[in-house]
Amino acid sequence: MKNCFRNTIMKKAILTLLIIANLFVIQAQPFSPINYTPNFKQIEIDADKCTIQLYVSPSGNDSWTGKNLSKMGNDGPFLTLERAKDEVRKLKHKHLPKGGIAINLLGGIYSQSKSFELINEDSGSEDAPIIYKAWKEEDVRLIGGKKLASTDIKPVTKSEILARINPIAKGKIFQFETKALGINHTANFPDIFSDGGGIFEIFFNGKRLPLSRWPDEGYTTMKEVVTVGDNKTPGTFIYQDSTPVGNWDKNNNIWLKGFWRVGWENPAIKVATIDIEKKQITFKAGVQAGIGSKYNRPKGSGKEQWYAINLLEEITKPGEWAIDFNTGIVYFWPPSDINNADILVSQLDQPIITVNNAANLAFIGLKLEGSLGDGIVISKSNHNLVAGCTFRNLGGRGVVLDGEKSGIQSCDMYGIGRGCIVISGGNKLKLTESGNYVINNHLHDYGVLKSQYSAAVDLYSDNKNLDAVGIYVAHNLIHHAPRDGVLFAGQKNVFEFNEIHRCAYASADVGAFYSWLDWTIRGIVIRYNYIHNTVGGVNPDDGSSGTFVYGNIFSGNRTGVWIASGPDHTIQNNIFIKNEGPVFGMDDRGRGRGYATNKKLLSGVNNINSSAEPWSVTFPEMPTLLNSHPELPLRTQFVGNVVWIKKGDATSIKMSKENKIDTNLIRIDGNLVSDKDPGFIDAKGGNLNLRITSPVYEKIKGFPKIKFDKIGLYIDKFRKKLPSAEESGRLPDQNPWKDNDTDTYFGT
Repeated sequence: MKNCFRNTIMKKAILTLLIIANLFVIQAQPFSPINYTPNFKQIEIDADKCTIQLYVSPSGNDSWTGKNLSKMGNDGPFLTLERAKDEVRKLKHKHLPKGGIAINLLGGIYSQSKSFELINEDSGSEDAPIIYKAWKEEDVRLIGGKKLASTDIKPVTKSEILARINPIAKGKIFQFETKALGINHTANFPDIFSDGGGIFEIFFNGKRLPLSRWPDEGYTTMKEVVTVGDNKTPGTFIYQDSTPVGNWDKNNNIWLKGFWRVGWENPAIKVATIDIEKKQITFKAGVQAGIGSKYNRPKGSGKEQWYAINLLEEITKPGEWAIDFNTGIVYFWPPSDINNADILVSQLDQPIITVNNAANLAFIGLKLEGSLGDGIVISKSNHNLVAGCTFRNLGGRGVVLDGEKSGIQSCDMYGIGRGCIVISGGNKLKLTESGNYVINNHLHDYGVLKSQYSAAVDLYSDNKNLDAVGIYVAHNLIHHAPRDGVLFAGQKNVFEFNEIHRCAYASADVGAFYSWLDWTIRGIVIRYNYIHNTVGGVNPDDGSSGTFVYGNIFSGNRTGVWIASGPDHTIQNNIFIKNEGPVFGMDDRGRGRGYATNKKLLSGVNNINSSAEPWSVTFPEMPTLLNSHPELPLRTQFVGNVVWIKKGDATSIKMSKENKIDTNLIRIDGNLVSDKDPGFIDAKGGNLNLRITSPVYEKIKGFPKIKFDKIGLYIDKFRKKLPSAEESGRLPDQNPWKDNDTDTYFGT
C-alpha cells in the first residue's frame, strides 16, 4: 500500500515536471517572424461609464466642488488640474469607485508654469481608470508659454538699430523687451549646440516663427578650410565671396549652423572673429574631429553646408525674428496684424505632464503646446493611454513613454523640436515583452530644432539603459522630417502598415527605418509598410542586425534596403518601384573598420549571456555569434522580391571577391526583376494593390497579398476623420526637394 502510494506520488511529480518542462519549451520557442505579433492588448476606455465626473474650466474656481459642469450659484467647475488631482486623491482615500473617475476639461487655455505631476498616489485600477479628457471634444489647450498682448509690442525707434535693419524690412520690424515682460530663457546661446540653444521660441497664430537666417533658404558652403582644429582647437575657414559679412560688423553674437564634417552632425558654433581682408571666419569653440569633410582633409571639399542664425541684419521675411542677447530685446517682422493675433512665447522647460510610477491613467483629446520641453513623459508606469491628443509647437518631444502595457493611439504631432515619440519597456535579458504600442498616429514636421537622430518613433532612446522589447508600431502616417522616420532597436518589435514619405531631406546615413551598431538587435519585423519618396528605406547601419523585412512597398529614387555589414537580415517578398537600380545593397565594411573588436558591439552580446536561455533558444544563432565572424553580414538574404526598374542592376554588392561568393554571407534568389508593371491595379493613380491575375503570384510561390489599402491611418473612436492630401503632405508643391532630386543613392 505504501509502495503504491509512493509510486503514485512519484508519477504525479514526474508528470508535473514534464508539464512544467513543456510549458518552458513553449515559452522559449525560436523566433518565427512572418506571423509574429507582440503580446499586447489595446486599452479600452469609455469615460461616459466613469462613476464620478469632475469638471475643470478656465473660468472655474478651485474653491468649488468641481461636480457641476457650469456655475450654479456658488458652485461649479474647478479652475486648475492640480485642484482636480487633489479631489481625486480625496475620493480615492475613501474608496476608488468601480468605473473610475473622469476629469472633464472644458475648452480654453490652461497655462502651465510647472509640470502637472502624477505619481503612484494618483493611479487608477483596471476596472476604475482615472481619465483626463477634453469635454465633448472641446478645444482644450495646455500651454507652457506666456501669451503676449499687442500692447507689449512696440515699433523700433532707436536710430542705431534702425541703421542695422535690412532695407527690405524697413518700417516692418517691431520689438518687445523680455526683461520687462518677465520672459525667461533669454541667456546667450552656448558656444556650440545642436538643438534650440536653450532660448524661448515665438508662436504666432499657432505657427512657429523662424529665427532669422542667411541665406533665407538652403545653405551656403565653405570655400576652403584653413585650420581643421579639434575639440580643443577652433577651426578656421575661408568663406564664399557672396557671404554678406560686411553687414554683420556691428554684431558680436554670431552663430553659424552647418554640416562641418559629416552629413549627420550639424552643430551651431559661435564665431570668434571675421577677417574681411582674408575672407576668413574663425570659431570660438572647437568640435570633435574638427571642420572640413572627413573624406577631403585637410582643405575640405568646398561643399560643407552652413548658414548664419539670429542676425537682426538678416530679418528679411515676414515671421523672422532675432534676439539681442546683450539687451534682451527681440526684434521681429509680424507675419500679419498683431492686434488680433495669438502670440505665444514658450517658457516651460519641463514636460507639460509627467507620470511616474503610476498606472491606469488616460489622457484623451487634449492639446499640449507652446513649451520648451516635452509634452508628456511617462516613466516606470503601466497600463496608461494617451489617445486623440494633439502635440504641437514643442521644443522637446511629444510623448516619452517607458513602462508596460501602455499605448499611444490616434494622436497628431507636428511642429516638434525633436522627435515625436520615444518608447521603451520590457526586459532585454529575459526577453519579456512590454505590451506597449504606438498605433494610428499622424507624425510630421518634427526635428525642427534638433534635426539629427530625431525620429517620429524612437526605440533607440536617449537613455541607452532602457530596453525595448515587444513593442508594436502600426498604422502611423509619418512625413516631412529632416532625418529618420523610425529609429529601431531592441528585440521582438513589429512595425507594420505604416506609411513613411518625404523624410530625410537634410541628412546623410539615414533611413525611413534606421538602426546602428548593435548585434543584439533581434526579432525586428518590418512588414506591410509603404515607404516612398524619401531618402533611405531600411538602413541597419554599421553592423546593426536582426531585421526581417517582408511584404513592404518601396517606391522612389532614393529608397531601398542597405545592409551595412550586419548579420542576420532577411529581405523577402517586398515590392520595389524605381526608375533606376539598385534597390538592395550590402557591404562588408565591418572587417576594415574593426567591428570584431568594437567594444560596443562586443559588450552588447556579452551583457545578455547569449549562451543561456531565453536568448540561446529564442535566437539560436546567438551562442556562436562571436565565434563566427559577426563583423561580416552573415546569413543575409534577398529572396522572392519584386523589382520594377527601368534600368540598372537590382543589387549592389560592395564586398571583396571572396565574400561575394561566400554562401554563408549572402543568398540572392528567386527575385522577379522587370522593366514592366508587375500587375498593379492602377500604379499611375496610386493604387498599388496587385491584381489577382498578376504574374507575381505565379512566378514567386507564396508571395503575400499585400493589403495596400490597409496601410496608414484609419478612423476610430479617437480619430474621427482622415487628413486631406494637403494635411498628409502629398501635394506636389510639398516636395522638400525643390530642385527635383534625381540622386539614386540610398546607402550609408
